[in-house]
Order: sequence, then structure tokens, then C-alpha cells
Amino acid sequence: MKLQKALALLILISQLNINPASGSEIIKKAPEAPCRLQINIAHLSTNLKERLGIRAVKVDASSICNVPQSDVSITVEIWKTGKFQDYQVWKKTTFSPGATQPGNRVNNFSTYKYCKNKVKTSYYGVAYSKAFIAGKWQYARHVLSVAIIPLKCGT
Repeated sequence: MKLQKALALLILISQLNINPASGSEIIKKAPEAPCRLQINIAHLSTNLKERLGIRAVKVDASSICNVPQSDVSITVEIWKTGKFQDYQVWKKTTFSPGATQPGNRVNNFSTYKYCKNKVKTSYYGVAYSKAFIAGKWQYARHVLSVAIIPLKCGT
């Protein structure tokens, strides 16, 4: 009797694992977007310090597509956190006329704000873009830096 119950239970379990409704089917991954906008964490620019001798908070962003894109504009905003609200301290848009081949980046590496002092302040970046892709204008929504970092840079 115990052997029959065990065998029946084993058959039942094996049937459940074969049944596609049990959740054992393969889940297909969603297709990757043809373009993406990436933004870096706000940082003190070592390049500006070394080349020009200035201290500045900087945020970089890039548009990367696996299809051709043209007339790309990328806007980067630098924000600092406040006690009751956040404040935009700088905004810069770069424009790349002409076509960019798949796999190539369009960069906005020129958004920075001079430090007035060394007061510790927390910053983050916001980026958005527009590009002509496949015969129509495409817009990338606002993307925020993944972290808010305190820097010794008062603006």
C-alpha cells in the first residue's frame, strides 16, 4: 500500500513538472532597446584640474545606438541637493550634426560648474536627448545618475 502511494505521488509530481502551466517553461528575454542614454555620477574633474588648473564638478553622458542616428542633441543638467528642495546649478546641450554609425557614441563631456569653495555639497546629474532615427525624431526621457555623491565643491 505504501509503495502504491509513493508511486502515485511520484507520477503526480513528474506530471506537474512537465505541465507548461507549472511555470517550468522558458521565459523569453525582452528585446534590448536600439538606443540608450547613459549618465555618469557627478565628480570632480581631474582633466579640467590638470589641463586648466580649475576645480569643477562635472557630469558626462553618452548616447549609444545599435542603429544609425543623426542630429543628436544631449542635454546634461547638474543638480545639488538642498535642505528643502534640489537646485539646478548648470545645464549644457551638445549637438552632433550628421550621422553616427551603429556602435559609435555621441558624448556630452562638456557639462561642468566651477567650484567656488571646498564646502561639501552633494550633486547628481540628469540627462535627456533627441535624435533622428529611422526617419523620425526619437526622444530619450530623463535619466538620473545612479548615486548622489558629496564632493568638496561649493557652487
